[in-house]
Amino acid sequence: METKWLQISLIHYPVTVLGIGKRIGIWTQGCSLRCNGCMSEHTWDFNGGERIYFDRLFEKLSKFNSKRITVSGGEPFEQKYFLEFLRELKKLGFEDVFVYSGFEWKYIKKNFSKHLGYIDAIVCGKFIKGKESEFLYKGSDNQEMIILNKNFYAEYLRYKSLKKDKKLQKVRNYIIGIPYQKDLEKLKDSNVI
Repeated sequence: METKWLQISLIHYPVTVLGIGKRIGIWTQGCSLRCNGCMSEHTWDFNGGERIYFDRLFEKLSKFNSKRITVSGGEPFEQKYFLEFLRELKKLGFEDVFVYSGFEWKYIKKNFSKHLGYIDAIVCGKFIKGKESEFLYKGSDNQEMIILNKNFYAEYLRYKSLKKDKKLQKVRNYIIGIPYQKDLEKLKDSNVI
């Protein structure tokens, strides 16, 4: 039987700026979309980061005091075993799986429909430099949040309405959160990211 894995850029807990409550954050490694102005260019290379096999990955996730998780990237849907990863999360009792993808909703529904039963909410759409958003959950105004689990509808609807408050987290050489685009440029210019 083939051993399953994800190519990972970063795992961090607690993440308080990408979703509801204290959550685990996972950034996958590898993205073919390569959006101009992306704050996570370091996640584009499919050979970067670290290949973490499921046994070690789920052992690591079980040590954190949270059943809420945000998966970003890179592009999570370009991970070979992303569907199996999502299934395993639900088997292990993760109750709030929030995913960021650069793919458009129509494309996700057509190509990744099996994944959607394991995702509670998703933000989709390419980051577009120059289309600033005032909302906390998205980097550019074209991106949309789709709430898939009716049990979280009220919580995510409230979260979806929140405006940016400039709160970010810094972990080692990483910035976690979604800054205003003008602030992102300042962070890049000052070599913070």
